[in-house]
Amino acid sequence: MTESPKHEKPLETAANPETVDGDDIMASPTRLRIATQRKPVLDRLLALPKRTNREVSLAAEELSCSVRTVYTLLKRYGATRRLADLAPRRRSSLSGRSMVAPRVEAVMAEVIASYHLSRMRPTVTQTVLEIRRRTQQLGLALPDPKTIRRRIAAIPAVQIVRSREGAKRAREQFGLLSGSTPETTFPLQRIQVDHTRVDLIVVDAALRQPLERPWITVAIDEYSRAVLGFYLSLEAPSSTSVGLCLVHSILPKDGWAARIGLVPKWLPYGRPDQIYTDNGSDFRSEAVDLGCRSWGMEIDFRPGGMPHFGGIVERVIGTAMRSLRTLPGATGGSVAERGDANPAKDASLTMQELELLIATFIASHYHCSVHSHHGMTPNARWQAGIFGNQQQAGRGIPTPISDPARLLIDFLPIERRSVNRRGIKWGGVLYMDDILIPYLDDRGRRKFVVRRDPRDVSRIWFLCPDDNVYYPVRSRDISRPSITAWELENARKHLRANGQRGYDETALFRAAELQREIVAKSLEARKASRKSRLARERQTGAKTNRLYSASHPEAHEPASASPWRRIIDDDLEAGEFYEVDE
Repeated sequence: MTESPKHEKPLETAANPETVDGDDIMASPTRLRIATQRKPVLDRLLALPKRTNREVSLAAEELSCSVRTVYTLLKRYGATRRLADLAPRRRSSLSGRSMVAPRVEAVMAEVIASYHLSRMRPTVTQTVLEIRRRTQQLGLALPDPKTIRRRIAAIPAVQIVRSREGAKRAREQFGLLSGSTPETTFPLQRIQVDHTRVDLIVVDAALRQPLERPWITVAIDEYSRAVLGFYLSLEAPSSTSVGLCLVHSILPKDGWAARIGLVPKWLPYGRPDQIYTDNGSDFRSEAVDLGCRSWGMEIDFRPGGMPHFGGIVERVIGTAMRSLRTLPGATGGSVAERGDANPAKDASLTMQELELLIATFIASHYHCSVHSHHGMTPNARWQAGIFGNQQQAGRGIPTPISDPARLLIDFLPIERRSVNRRGIKWGGVLYMDDILIPYLDDRGRRKFVVRRDPRDVSRIWFLCPDDNVYYPVRSRDISRPSITAWELENARKHLRANGQRGYDETALFRAAELQREIVAKSLEARKASRKSRLARERQTGAKTNRLYSASHPEAHEPASASPWRRIIDDDLEAGEFYEVDE
């Protein structure tokens, strides 16, 4: 076998000259197009035995280039007849080459790594100033701010987030979403529960003064995407929020709907098989754990650092929050969205009104709108899963709860307290009942399970160890008013602020009563002020009319043409009547 000479050229294909030595221009369609357009013109010039300046000038006009360029192409292409020699030459570029001095480049790299990519999270402008400050201290040439900004812009976004906010945040924002919750095949197989801050400021019912943004806890059924229940509170999320939301989800909504004035029918309810939540302490509390186990419900926690596993409930919460953005007092989803609005000034909804508003949105809008996940409305999907359809049999109507009071008690906050001759003490309040008498001999050696509803601390629930039944135990003084745990804690803070460290139960309840009296007096003062203002306006108007009549005796303007103003309901006091000219 003979080897080819090393100087031998590969065979060329005359039928397709564009492929000959054209690999270097094939990657650029623009250069290939220009070379192909130039080829017939240059071939015609090279075929002439003698070329004149006029022929070269005409070729330059045809190719839209200079005469000098045509002569250059003739020389280059005539020597090789390669199509690549007819393509425009790439201009030399300095891209990728730094024109900054190495020492200045080192200062920029060091400041960006140790200052800009740090947990302090300085702005780009602050980083630019820091780099220029350090180079000035070293007596180096100051780099241009645009150069520094280009260095920062070249850093990958994931590296910036990882350095400034941590690896967990970087995984959440840029990591691959691996895994998902298993699909459910019928309603109540698994529900998701989560909290969020409502994007709206509420007002108190008495004075209509702005309070704060409440919290909402929502439970959603994964199969139907229907909202099973929710709980609204001014207190931060806790085991109480979770428990009361679950109670609201499990029980039918007829009684609750009648109490708040909800007109649309709320269909979904029932006891779920599994509750899927995040790893917060409120979901891992003893009260929630015991309540779920007592009623045959399993709690499952989603993997840590993977918030997308709770995306179902978070999406419906986001949908509900977007429905509130046009209401008075709405704060918006961000500062940029809020603009220059003052939500506290515009707020007008009370907690009761907000609860009815959210319930109406869920029952009449969300439950009746087609969901993108299954292409059905949550109500239709729920009914198909409960009663069945042509594809599968239904699960059946949820088993009714025979003892709703016990369901509520099993999810209330739990404590273990001893019993002494004065009863059981919780939160500075003493509770006593005859049911505690058999356990007085323990002299505090044994702890008993007690629960308390934070919405009414005038009584607690005592779990009798003999029959495993909860009995109500009222405060020792049955004349004590029914107050909330929030009012009780505020009263304790008020007493501590006044230096009353050794306060007793009477002082505690008296402080709570005084706070209520302050609110009541403030409300009466507001009404009196409004009434006085209206009286002054009437007197001023009457005086003006008398002066006008005295100076214009010929003017007899009918009453219907007199100036008028709008009267709102709050301006009309009981017993006040206004004549109307028809």
